[in-house]
Amino acid sequence: MFSVNRQVRICYHLGLSVVKRPTLAEANKQRPAIIFEKTYYKLYERLSAERATQPQEVQKIKIIDATTIDLCASVFPWAKLRTRKGVIKLHNVLTEMLPQCVLGNDGKTHDRRAVQGLHFEPYDLLIFDRAYLDYAWLYQLHQDGVWFVTRLKTNSCYEVIQAQRAIGPILADEIIRLSSPQRQACYPELLRRVHYRDPETGKEYVFLTNRLDLTALQLAELRRRWQIELFFKWIKQNLKIKAFYGTSKNAVLIQIWTALIAYLLLVWLKFKSKTGWRLMELTRLAQTMLLERLDLWALLCPQPPDNRQPLLFN
Repeated sequence: MFSVNRQVRICYHLGLSVVKRPTLAEANKQRPAIIFEKTYYKLYERLSAERATQPQEVQKIKIIDATTIDLCASVFPWAKLRTRKGVIKLHNVLTEMLPQCVLGNDGKTHDRRAVQGLHFEPYDLLIFDRAYLDYAWLYQLHQDGVWFVTRLKTNSCYEVIQAQRAIGPILADEIIRLSSPQRQACYPELLRRVHYRDPETGKEYVFLTNRLDLTALQLAELRRRWQIELFFKWIKQNLKIKAFYGTSKNAVLIQIWTALIAYLLLVWLKFKSKTGWRLMELTRLAQTMLLERLDLWALLCPQPPDNRQPLLFN
């Protein structure tokens, strides 16, 4: 809305004047949010298919995490979590820069239920935190040929089958079996436990994985690729999903899905551009040139200058 109002002088051909907040809120209250949700998933499928045609590693690293979008319970009663607080949860599976998002309608549904319906390919490597730890789901992933690295809960019961020599920041590297009858019934196979101390911060992490071929240090270093927090921070700051124009559930969902669609389009432009545009630069370009007539591909993919000299004699 801000970008359109900033260029209101060239909106005459659309029959627009200044876009007012109540007008936009009322319009979003009437439109079905499912249209925007399906548009997002259609665009995600198209981008995924296009990325699949490019040469890439056989193993895909996918990071799973969630963030909460805080709402005031008195203004958004449909999202009420506690007396004064309401939330919407945004779950995400991030592959490089491409996010596959699942939007939870409230914060009461457990995190692991939101992503267990998603499909993963063999040789995918999933990285996620303890909130998604479900041994029955982990065993299903293992049977499907999917690798995973997660955090082991402190109260987990297990027996050590084999221990490797610990070197440097690796405090323990063990092959374990879950000893609790309930956990063992959910995951009867062996697992690997890696105890790691970060040399920079001194913090200790205990990882659980079904990946046995990598070294313990390689598994621990995967934690450094945890860039998903930066993704959540980026979309909240740049795609305006912290302040909402409408208070109805439909209006809030439309604004979130629209922001995610805009992010996918920016990522697509970054993939297509040949001059190394950064995502922030593309965002500012879209805001500035939103209603301008220009050749976008000529701007993103300029042709090299023709330095050939004309022949004077044939």
